[in-house]
Amino acid sequence: MIVWWILVPLLGAILIGISGGFRQRSLLTWGWRITALVQLAVAIWLGSLYLQKAPLEVTYHLFTLSWKLPWWGYPSPEGWVARYDVSLFFATDGFAFLLGLILTLVGIVLSWWPQWNFSQPALQIPALLLVQAFALWALFSYDLISFYIGFEATLIPMAYLLFSLIPDREKARNTGLSFLLYTLAGSIPFLTSILYGAAQISATHGVPYSTSYMTWLKYPLPPETQVWVYLGFVLAFYFKLGLFPAHGWVLAIYRNAPLPLVVVSSAILTKLGAVGWLRWSPAFPHGHLVLAPYFGGLAAISLLLAGLAAYFQKHLRLWLAYGTISHLGFIPIGIAAVSGAGFSGAAWYAVGHAAVATAHILIVSYLIETIGTDDLSTFGGIARDNPRLAFFWALTALASIGLPGLSQFPAEFLVLLGSYQSPMVQRGVFLTALLGIAVGAIYTLRVLRQGLFGEPKNLPPRDLSLPESLAIALMGIWIILTGFWASPFLKEIERTLVPLAQAILYQALGPASTL
Repeated sequence: MIVWWILVPLLGAILIGISGGFRQRSLLTWGWRITALVQLAVAIWLGSLYLQKAPLEVTYHLFTLSWKLPWWGYPSPEGWVARYDVSLFFATDGFAFLLGLILTLVGIVLSWWPQWNFSQPALQIPALLLVQAFALWALFSYDLISFYIGFEATLIPMAYLLFSLIPDREKARNTGLSFLLYTLAGSIPFLTSILYGAAQISATHGVPYSTSYMTWLKYPLPPETQVWVYLGFVLAFYFKLGLFPAHGWVLAIYRNAPLPLVVVSSAILTKLGAVGWLRWSPAFPHGHLVLAPYFGGLAAISLLLAGLAAYFQKHLRLWLAYGTISHLGFIPIGIAAVSGAGFSGAAWYAVGHAAVATAHILIVSYLIETIGTDDLSTFGGIARDNPRLAFFWALTALASIGLPGLSQFPAEFLVLLGSYQSPMVQRGVFLTALLGIAVGAIYTLRVLRQGLFGEPKNLPPRDLSLPESLAIALMGIWIILTGFWASPFLKEIERTLVPLAQAILYQALGPASTL
Protein backbone atom coordinates (compact mmCIF):
# COMPACT_ATOMS: atom_id res chain seq x y z
CA MET A 1 0.00 0.00 0.00
CA ILE A 2 2.70 2.50 1.05
CA VAL A 3 4.51 1.76 -2.22
CA TRP A 4 2.24 4.26 -4.03
CA TRP A 5 3.97 7.06 -2.15
CA ILE A 6 7.30 5.96 -3.62
CA LEU A 7 5.96 5.40 -7.13
CA VAL A 8 4.57 8.94 -7.62
CA PRO A 9 7.94 10.80 -7.73
CA LEU A 10 9.53 7.84 -9.52
CA LEU A 11 6.92 7.89 -12.29
CA GLY A 12 6.98 11.70 -12.33
CA ALA A 13 10.73 11.64 -12.96
CA ILE A 14 10.26 9.20 -15.86
CA LEU A 15 7.43 11.20 -17.46
CA ILE A 16 9.23 14.53 -17.12
CA GLY A 17 12.39 12.96 -18.55
CA ILE A 18 10.41 11.73 -21.55
CA SER A 19 8.80 15.16 -21.94
CA GLY A 20 12.23 16.78 -21.97
CA GLY A 21 12.31 16.55 -25.73
CA PHE A 22 9.85 19.44 -25.92
CA ARG A 23 12.55 21.76 -24.55
CA GLN A 24 9.98 23.90 -22.76
CA ARG A 25 11.20 24.67 -19.27
CA SER A 26 7.79 25.92 -18.11
CA LEU A 27 6.21 22.60 -19.11
CA LEU A 28 8.86 20.65 -17.19
CA THR A 29 8.50 22.89 -14.14
CA TRP A 30 4.73 22.45 -14.10
CA GLY A 31 5.20 18.71 -14.46
CA TRP A 32 7.38 18.84 -11.33
CA ARG A 33 4.79 20.87 -9.45
CA ILE A 34 1.92 18.60 -10.46
CA THR A 35 3.95 15.56 -9.39
CA ALA A 36 4.59 17.16 -6.00
CA LEU A 37 0.90 17.93 -5.50
CA VAL A 38 -0.17 14.42 -6.56
CA GLN A 39 2.36 13.06 -4.08
CA LEU A 40 0.76 15.16 -1.33
CA ALA A 41 -2.69 13.84 -2.32
CA VAL A 42 -1.41 10.27 -2.08
CA ALA A 43 0.13 11.07 1.32
CA ILE A 44 -3.21 12.41 2.59
CA TRP A 45 -5.01 9.30 1.32
CA LEU A 46 -2.46 7.01 2.98
CA GLY A 47 -2.69 9.14 6.12
CA SER A 48 -6.40 8.39 6.41
CA LEU A 49 -5.67 4.68 6.07
CA TYR A 50 -2.82 4.94 8.58
CA LEU A 51 -5.07 6.52 11.21
CA GLN A 52 -7.51 3.63 10.85
CA LYS A 53 -4.90 0.86 11.05
CA ALA A 54 -2.18 2.28 13.32
CA PRO A 55 -3.83 1.78 16.75
CA LEU A 56 -3.87 -1.98 16.19
CA GLU A 57 -1.20 -2.82 13.62
CA VAL A 58 1.58 -0.42 14.64
CA THR A 59 1.00 -1.17 18.32
CA TYR A 60 1.34 -4.92 17.87
CA HIS A 61 3.41 -5.29 14.67
CA LEU A 62 5.49 -2.04 14.70
CA PHE A 63 4.38 -1.09 11.17
CA THR A 64 1.35 -0.93 8.88
CA LEU A 65 0.33 -0.37 5.21
CA SER A 66 2.88 -3.01 4.23
CA TRP A 67 3.71 -4.34 0.76
CA LYS A 68 6.18 -7.19 0.16
CA LEU A 69 7.76 -8.69 -2.97
CA PRO A 70 10.10 -11.67 -2.35
CA TRP A 71 13.40 -12.00 -4.21
CA TRP A 72 15.68 -14.94 -4.99
CA GLY A 73 13.22 -17.77 -5.21
CA TYR A 74 11.25 -19.77 -7.73
CA PRO A 75 7.58 -20.51 -8.43
CA SER A 76 6.14 -23.92 -7.60
CA PRO A 77 2.67 -25.50 -7.67
CA GLU A 78 2.37 -24.60 -4.00
CA GLY A 79 3.35 -20.98 -4.63
CA TRP A 80 6.54 -18.93 -4.42
CA VAL A 81 9.46 -20.66 -2.72
CA ALA A 82 12.10 -18.25 -1.40
CA ARG A 83 15.69 -19.42 -1.15
CA TYR A 84 16.60 -16.41 0.96
CA ASP A 85 14.41 -14.21 3.13
CA VAL A 86 15.30 -11.07 1.16
CA SER A 87 12.53 -8.93 -0.29
CA LEU A 88 11.25 -5.53 -1.28
CA PHE A 89 9.40 -4.87 1.96
CA PHE A 90 7.79 -1.44 2.36
CA ALA A 91 5.70 -0.32 5.35
CA THR A 92 5.43 2.62 7.72
CA ASP A 93 5.16 3.59 11.34
CA GLY A 94 4.37 6.95 12.93
CA PHE A 95 7.89 8.34 12.63
CA ALA A 96 8.36 7.23 9.02
CA PHE A 97 4.95 8.58 8.04
CA LEU A 98 5.58 12.02 9.56
CA LEU A 99 9.04 12.19 8.04
CA GLY A 100 7.63 11.18 4.66
CA LEU A 101 4.97 13.87 4.99
CA ILE A 102 7.45 16.65 5.72
CA LEU A 103 9.72 15.47 2.88
CA THR A 104 6.70 15.65 0.56
CA LEU A 105 6.01 19.23 1.70
CA VAL A 106 9.69 20.08 1.14
CA GLY A 107 9.30 18.75 -2.41
CA ILE A 108 6.34 21.08 -2.98
CA VAL A 109 8.29 24.08 -1.67
CA LEU A 110 11.27 23.30 -3.91
CA SER A 111 9.06 22.86 -6.98
CA TRP A 112 7.54 26.32 -6.52
CA TRP A 113 10.76 28.10 -5.52
CA PRO A 114 11.62 30.44 -8.43
CA GLN A 115 15.39 30.75 -7.94
CA TRP A 116 16.50 27.55 -9.66
CA ASN A 117 19.10 28.09 -12.38
CA PHE A 118 18.70 24.89 -14.37
CA SER A 119 21.09 24.39 -17.28
CA GLN A 120 19.57 21.03 -18.24
CA PRO A 121 16.03 21.02 -16.79
CA ALA A 122 15.02 17.88 -18.71
CA LEU A 123 17.61 15.97 -16.66
CA GLN A 124 17.95 18.00 -13.48
CA ILE A 125 14.25 18.11 -12.53
CA PRO A 126 13.89 14.31 -12.90
CA ALA A 127 17.09 13.94 -10.84
CA LEU A 128 15.53 15.96 -8.01
CA LEU A 129 12.45 13.73 -8.11
CA LEU A 130 14.63 10.61 -8.09
CA VAL A 131 16.44 11.80 -4.96
CA GLN A 132 13.07 12.15 -3.27
CA ALA A 133 11.79 8.80 -4.60
CA PHE A 134 14.83 6.86 -3.39
CA ALA A 135 14.76 8.69 -0.05
CA LEU A 136 11.15 7.53 0.40
CA TRP A 137 12.24 4.05 -0.71
CA ALA A 138 14.76 3.89 2.15
CA LEU A 139 12.39 5.58 4.58
CA PHE A 140 9.68 2.94 4.15
CA SER A 141 11.98 -0.11 3.77
CA TYR A 142 11.76 -2.87 6.38
CA ASP A 143 14.30 -5.14 4.71
CA LEU A 144 17.99 -4.32 4.99
CA ILE A 145 18.89 -4.95 1.35
CA SER A 146 15.87 -2.92 0.26
CA PHE A 147 16.87 -0.14 2.68
CA TYR A 148 20.45 -0.22 1.43
CA ILE A 149 19.32 0.14 -2.20
CA GLY A 150 17.34 3.29 -1.42
CA PHE A 151 20.03 4.58 0.96
CA GLU A 152 22.70 4.36 -1.76
CA ALA A 153 20.59 5.09 -4.84
CA THR A 154 20.10 8.69 -3.68
CA LEU A 155 23.83 9.24 -4.28
CA ILE A 156 23.57 8.90 -8.07
CA PRO A 157 21.07 11.69 -8.88
CA MET A 158 22.48 13.88 -6.08
CA ALA A 159 26.02 13.55 -7.44
CA TYR A 160 24.76 14.42 -10.93
CA LEU A 161 23.03 17.51 -9.56
CA LEU A 162 26.22 18.64 -7.82
CA PHE A 163 28.30 18.13 -10.95
CA SER A 164 25.80 19.90 -13.22
CA LEU A 165 24.39 22.74 -11.09
CA ILE A 166 27.63 24.16 -9.66
CA PRO A 167 28.87 26.62 -12.34
CA ASP A 168 32.59 26.34 -11.55
CA ARG A 169 33.79 23.02 -13.01
CA GLU A 170 36.63 22.56 -10.51
CA LYS A 171 34.38 23.31 -7.54
CA ALA A 172 31.71 21.01 -8.96
CA ARG A 173 34.20 18.16 -9.31
CA ASN A 174 35.65 18.64 -5.82
CA THR A 175 32.22 18.95 -4.18
CA GLY A 176 30.81 15.91 -5.96
CA LEU A 177 33.82 13.76 -5.16
CA SER A 178 33.80 14.87 -1.52
CA PHE A 179 30.12 13.96 -1.26
CA LEU A 180 30.66 10.53 -2.84
CA LEU A 181 33.82 9.63 -0.94
CA TYR A 182 32.50 10.59 2.50
CA THR A 183 29.21 8.76 2.03
CA LEU A 184 30.88 5.69 0.53
CA ALA A 185 33.22 5.60 3.52
CA GLY A 186 30.18 4.74 5.61
CA SER A 187 28.37 2.67 2.98
CA ILE A 188 31.05 0.00 2.50
CA PRO A 189 31.19 -1.11 6.17
CA PHE A 190 27.38 -0.90 6.22
CA LEU A 191 27.00 -3.42 3.39
CA THR A 192 29.68 -5.65 4.93
CA SER A 193 27.82 -5.64 8.24
CA ILE A 194 24.50 -6.48 6.55
CA LEU A 195 25.89 -9.49 4.67
CA TYR A 196 27.99 -10.80 7.56
CA GLY A 197 25.25 -10.23 10.13
CA ALA A 198 22.65 -12.10 8.07
CA ALA A 199 25.05 -15.03 7.69
CA GLN A 200 25.74 -15.10 11.45
CA ILE A 201 22.03 -15.00 12.32
CA SER A 202 21.42 -17.92 9.96
CA ALA A 203 24.32 -19.93 11.40
CA THR A 204 23.50 -19.15 15.04
CA HIS A 205 19.74 -19.66 15.01
CA GLY A 206 19.31 -22.11 12.13
CA VAL A 207 16.98 -19.84 10.15
CA PRO A 208 17.20 -19.03 6.41
CA TYR A 209 19.57 -16.28 5.33
CA SER A 210 17.51 -13.18 6.04
CA THR A 211 17.68 -9.41 5.88
CA SER A 212 14.11 -9.00 7.13
CA TYR A 213 13.43 -6.46 9.88
CA MET A 214 11.40 -8.89 11.98
CA THR A 215 14.00 -11.66 11.67
CA TRP A 216 16.79 -9.39 12.90
CA LEU A 217 14.65 -8.27 15.84
CA LYS A 218 13.54 -11.81 16.72
CA TYR A 219 16.95 -13.50 16.36
CA PRO A 220 19.66 -11.16 17.69
CA LEU A 221 23.31 -11.76 16.99
CA PRO A 222 25.57 -13.11 19.76
CA PRO A 223 26.67 -10.25 22.04
CA GLU A 224 30.34 -10.52 21.05
CA THR A 225 29.38 -10.19 17.38
CA GLN A 226 26.82 -7.42 17.80
CA VAL A 227 29.34 -4.69 18.55
CA TRP A 228 31.34 -5.14 15.35
CA VAL A 229 28.33 -5.61 13.09
CA TYR A 230 26.53 -2.65 14.66
CA LEU A 231 29.64 -0.51 14.23
CA GLY A 232 29.21 -0.76 10.45
CA PHE A 233 25.64 0.52 10.80
CA VAL A 234 26.70 3.36 13.11
CA LEU A 235 29.42 4.54 10.70
CA ALA A 236 26.97 4.68 7.79
CA PHE A 237 24.35 6.64 9.70
CA TYR A 238 26.87 8.97 11.36
CA PHE A 239 28.48 9.80 8.00
CA LYS A 240 25.05 10.36 6.43
CA LEU A 241 24.20 12.87 9.18
CA GLY A 242 27.45 14.67 8.37
CA LEU A 243 28.66 15.23 11.94
CA PHE A 244 32.21 15.95 13.15
CA PRO A 245 34.66 14.54 12.11
CA ALA A 246 32.74 13.23 9.05
CA HIS A 247 31.46 16.69 8.09
CA GLY A 248 33.73 17.54 5.17
CA TRP A 249 31.09 16.81 2.53
CA VAL A 250 28.60 19.06 4.32
CA LEU A 251 31.00 22.02 4.25
CA ALA A 252 31.79 21.44 0.57
CA ILE A 253 28.11 21.42 -0.42
CA TYR A 254 27.20 24.49 1.64
CA ARG A 255 30.24 26.37 0.34
CA ASN A 256 29.81 25.65 -3.39
CA ALA A 257 26.36 24.30 -4.30
CA PRO A 258 23.29 26.42 -5.13
CA LEU A 259 21.45 26.82 -1.85
CA PRO A 260 18.14 25.35 -3.10
CA LEU A 261 20.15 22.18 -3.81
CA VAL A 262 21.61 22.38 -0.30
CA VAL A 263 18.02 21.97 0.94
CA VAL A 264 17.93 18.53 -0.71
CA SER A 265 21.06 17.53 1.20
CA SER A 266 20.16 19.03 4.57
CA ALA A 267 16.40 18.42 4.70
CA ILE A 268 16.21 15.07 2.90
CA LEU A 269 19.44 13.07 2.69
CA THR A 270 20.63 13.57 6.26
CA LYS A 271 17.29 12.25 7.56
CA LEU A 272 18.05 8.81 6.14
CA GLY A 273 20.77 8.50 8.76
CA ALA A 274 18.24 9.25 11.49
CA VAL A 275 15.53 6.86 10.30
CA GLY A 276 17.99 4.04 9.66
CA TRP A 277 19.59 4.42 13.06
CA LEU A 278 16.32 4.49 14.98
CA ARG A 279 14.84 1.58 13.01
CA TRP A 280 17.76 -0.84 13.14
CA SER A 281 19.42 -0.14 16.50
CA PRO A 282 16.95 -2.44 18.37
CA ALA A 283 18.44 -5.38 16.45
CA PHE A 284 21.68 -4.80 18.41
CA PRO A 285 20.72 -4.35 22.08
CA HIS A 286 24.14 -5.28 23.48
CA GLY A 287 26.06 -3.51 20.71
CA HIS A 288 23.99 -0.37 21.17
CA LEU A 289 24.67 -0.16 24.90
CA VAL A 290 28.39 -0.70 24.33
CA LEU A 291 28.73 1.95 21.60
CA ALA A 292 26.17 4.49 22.90
CA PRO A 293 28.58 6.32 25.25
CA TYR A 294 31.08 6.77 22.43
CA PHE A 295 28.85 8.02 19.62
CA GLY A 296 26.75 10.02 22.11
CA GLY A 297 29.87 11.75 23.40
CA LEU A 298 31.22 12.36 19.89
CA ALA A 299 27.88 13.86 18.81
CA ALA A 300 27.91 16.17 21.84
CA ILE A 301 31.42 17.32 20.92
CA SER A 302 30.24 17.88 17.34
CA LEU A 303 27.28 19.92 18.58
CA LEU A 304 29.49 22.20 20.68
CA LEU A 305 32.50 22.57 18.35
CA ALA A 306 30.35 23.22 15.27
CA GLY A 307 28.41 25.82 17.25
CA LEU A 308 31.63 27.57 18.24
CA ALA A 309 32.82 27.44 14.62
CA ALA A 310 29.53 29.01 13.48
CA TYR A 311 30.05 31.90 15.91
CA PHE A 312 33.34 32.86 14.24
CA GLN A 313 32.17 32.60 10.62
CA LYS A 314 32.23 35.69 8.42
CA HIS A 315 30.09 34.25 5.62
CA LEU A 316 26.44 33.22 5.68
CA ARG A 317 27.00 29.95 3.83
CA LEU A 318 29.51 28.62 6.33
CA TRP A 319 27.50 30.04 9.22
CA LEU A 320 24.58 27.93 8.02
CA ALA A 321 26.80 24.89 7.41
CA TYR A 322 28.28 24.79 10.90
CA GLY A 323 24.87 25.56 12.40
CA THR A 324 23.41 22.54 10.61
CA ILE A 325 26.24 20.26 11.79
CA SER A 326 25.70 21.49 15.33
CA HIS A 327 21.91 21.03 15.30
CA LEU A 328 21.99 17.51 13.88
CA GLY A 329 24.14 16.42 16.82
CA PHE A 330 20.94 16.20 18.86
CA ILE A 331 19.83 13.11 16.92
CA PRO A 332 22.66 10.73 17.97
CA ILE A 333 22.53 12.12 21.51
CA GLY A 334 18.86 11.14 21.76
CA ILE A 335 19.55 7.72 20.25
CA ALA A 336 22.44 7.15 22.66
CA ALA A 337 20.15 7.83 25.63
CA VAL A 338 18.28 4.53 24.93
CA SER A 339 15.02 5.75 26.43
CA GLY A 340 11.54 6.58 25.22
CA ALA A 341 12.25 10.30 25.66
CA GLY A 342 15.60 10.12 23.87
CA PHE A 343 14.34 8.08 20.90
CA SER A 344 11.18 10.19 20.52
CA GLY A 345 13.16 13.42 20.80
CA ALA A 346 15.67 12.29 18.17
CA ALA A 347 12.86 11.33 15.77
CA TRP A 348 10.93 14.55 16.34
CA TYR A 349 14.11 16.58 15.89
CA ALA A 350 14.69 14.95 12.49
CA VAL A 351 11.14 15.78 11.38
CA GLY A 352 11.27 19.37 12.61
CA HIS A 353 14.75 20.02 11.27
CA ALA A 354 13.60 19.22 7.72
CA ALA A 355 11.08 22.09 7.86
CA VAL A 356 13.36 24.55 9.67
CA ALA A 357 16.37 23.85 7.43
CA THR A 358 14.28 24.20 4.26
CA ALA A 359 12.89 27.62 5.20
CA HIS A 360 16.15 28.91 6.67
CA ILE A 361 18.32 27.90 3.72
CA LEU A 362 15.89 29.32 1.15
CA ILE A 363 15.73 32.65 3.00
CA VAL A 364 19.52 32.89 3.05
CA SER A 365 19.54 31.83 -0.62
CA TYR A 366 17.22 34.76 -1.42
CA LEU A 367 19.46 37.17 0.49
CA ILE A 368 22.62 36.05 -1.26
CA GLU A 369 21.01 36.05 -4.71
CA THR A 370 19.53 39.54 -4.36
CA ILE A 371 22.43 41.20 -2.56
CA GLY A 372 25.18 39.36 -4.45
CA THR A 373 27.38 38.33 -1.53
CA ASP A 374 27.31 36.15 1.58
CA ASP A 375 29.73 38.34 3.53
CA LEU A 376 28.05 38.93 6.90
CA SER A 377 29.69 42.33 7.31
CA THR A 378 27.72 43.65 4.32
CA PHE A 379 24.28 42.86 5.79
CA GLY A 380 22.26 45.25 7.92
CA GLY A 381 18.89 46.91 8.40
CA ILE A 382 16.91 44.35 6.39
CA ALA A 383 13.84 44.59 8.64
CA ARG A 384 13.27 48.25 7.75
CA ASP A 385 11.99 47.74 4.20
CA ASN A 386 11.49 43.96 4.02
CA PRO A 387 8.92 42.94 6.65
CA ARG A 388 8.06 39.53 5.15
CA LEU A 389 11.70 38.57 4.78
CA ALA A 390 12.48 39.78 8.30
CA PHE A 391 9.55 37.87 9.82
CA PHE A 392 10.35 34.55 8.17
CA TRP A 393 14.08 34.81 8.85
CA ALA A 394 13.43 35.56 12.52
CA LEU A 395 10.87 32.73 12.74
CA THR A 396 13.12 30.06 11.24
CA ALA A 397 16.26 31.20 13.04
CA LEU A 398 14.49 31.22 16.42
CA ALA A 399 12.97 27.80 15.66
CA SER A 400 16.45 26.45 14.95
CA ILE A 401 17.63 27.35 18.45
CA GLY A 402 14.60 25.74 20.11
CA LEU A 403 12.45 28.72 21.07
CA PRO A 404 9.45 27.48 23.14
CA GLY A 405 6.32 27.32 21.04
CA LEU A 406 8.18 26.34 17.85
CA SER A 407 8.84 22.88 16.44
CA GLN A 408 12.33 22.18 17.75
CA PHE A 409 11.63 22.98 21.40
CA PRO A 410 9.78 19.71 22.27
CA ALA A 411 12.47 17.73 20.45
CA GLU A 412 15.38 19.39 22.25
CA PHE A 413 13.60 19.06 25.58
CA LEU A 414 13.04 15.32 25.08
CA VAL A 415 16.63 14.74 23.98
CA LEU A 416 17.98 16.63 26.98
CA LEU A 417 15.59 14.81 29.31
CA GLY A 418 16.62 11.44 27.89
CA SER A 419 20.34 12.20 28.13
CA TYR A 420 19.98 13.51 31.69
CA GLN A 421 18.06 10.44 32.92
CA SER A 422 19.96 7.81 30.96
CA PRO A 423 22.65 5.72 32.65
CA MET A 424 24.01 4.88 29.19
CA VAL A 425 25.63 8.26 28.56
CA GLN A 426 27.84 10.32 30.81
CA ARG A 427 26.41 13.40 32.48
CA GLY A 428 28.99 15.34 30.50
CA VAL A 429 27.00 14.63 27.32
CA PHE A 430 23.97 16.37 28.83
CA LEU A 431 26.05 19.34 30.00
CA THR A 432 27.83 19.64 26.64
CA ALA A 433 24.51 19.58 24.78
CA LEU A 434 23.14 22.22 27.14
CA LEU A 435 26.19 24.40 26.52
CA GLY A 436 25.78 23.81 22.77
CA ILE A 437 22.23 25.18 22.94
CA ALA A 438 23.51 28.33 24.63
CA VAL A 439 26.22 28.77 22.00
CA GLY A 440 23.62 28.24 19.26
CA ALA A 441 21.45 30.98 20.69
CA ILE A 442 24.41 33.36 20.85
CA TYR A 443 25.62 32.90 17.27
CA THR A 444 22.09 32.95 15.86
CA LEU A 445 20.89 36.05 17.71
CA ARG A 446 24.14 37.83 16.89
CA VAL A 447 23.61 37.40 13.15
CA LEU A 448 19.90 38.25 13.40
CA ARG A 449 20.61 41.45 15.30
CA GLN A 450 23.17 42.59 12.76
CA GLY A 451 21.26 41.49 9.65
CA LEU A 452 17.79 42.69 10.62
CA PHE A 453 18.41 45.68 12.84
CA GLY A 454 22.00 46.78 12.20
CA GLU A 455 23.09 49.79 10.22
CA PRO A 456 21.26 49.69 6.85
CA LYS A 457 23.54 48.61 4.01
CA ASN A 458 23.27 46.45 0.89
CA LEU A 459 19.52 46.07 1.32
CA PRO A 460 17.68 43.60 -0.93
CA PRO A 461 16.08 45.45 -3.88
CA ARG A 462 12.67 43.99 -3.00
CA ASP A 463 10.87 41.98 -0.34
CA LEU A 464 9.90 38.34 -0.83
CA SER A 465 7.50 37.88 -3.74
CA LEU A 466 4.15 36.13 -3.30
CA PRO A 467 5.36 32.70 -4.57
CA GLU A 468 8.47 32.92 -2.37
CA SER A 469 6.41 33.98 0.66
CA LEU A 470 3.88 31.18 0.15
CA ALA A 471 6.61 28.55 -0.22
CA ILE A 472 8.32 29.60 3.02
CA ALA A 473 4.96 30.13 4.75
CA LEU A 474 4.17 26.43 4.21
CA MET A 475 7.23 25.52 6.28
CA GLY A 476 6.41 28.30 8.76
CA ILE A 477 2.93 26.86 9.37
CA TRP A 478 4.49 23.46 10.10
CA ILE A 479 7.04 25.03 12.47
CA ILE A 480 4.36 26.87 14.47
CA LEU A 481 1.71 24.14 14.36
CA THR A 482 4.01 21.36 15.56
CA GLY A 483 5.47 23.61 18.23
CA PHE A 484 2.18 24.56 19.87
CA TRP A 485 0.38 21.30 19.06
CA ALA A 486 3.06 18.62 19.26
CA SER A 487 1.08 16.05 21.27
CA PRO A 488 -0.74 14.17 18.46
CA PHE A 489 2.42 13.95 16.38
CA LEU A 490 4.56 12.75 19.29
CA LYS A 491 1.89 10.18 20.14
CA GLU A 492 2.40 8.50 16.76
CA ILE A 493 6.18 8.62 17.09
CA GLU A 494 6.07 7.16 20.59
CA ARG A 495 3.75 4.34 19.51
CA THR A 496 6.73 2.66 17.83
CA LEU A 497 9.88 4.14 19.30
CA VAL A 498 9.13 3.83 23.02
CA PRO A 499 8.63 0.01 22.77
CA LEU A 500 11.82 -0.26 20.69
CA ALA A 501 13.87 1.65 23.28
CA GLN A 502 12.41 -0.57 26.01
CA ALA A 503 13.21 -3.68 23.96
CA ILE A 504 16.88 -2.70 23.77
CA LEU A 505 17.10 -2.30 27.54
CA TYR A 506 15.07 -5.45 28.23
CA GLN A 507 17.20 -7.68 26.01
CA ALA A 508 20.51 -6.23 27.17
CA LEU A 509 19.87 -5.68 30.87
CA GLY A 510 16.78 -7.68 31.85
CA PRO A 511 13.21 -6.89 32.97
CA ALA A 512 14.17 -4.46 35.75
CA SER A 513 15.77 -2.08 33.23
CA THR A 514 12.43 -1.06 31.67
CA LEU A 515 10.71 -0.15 34.92
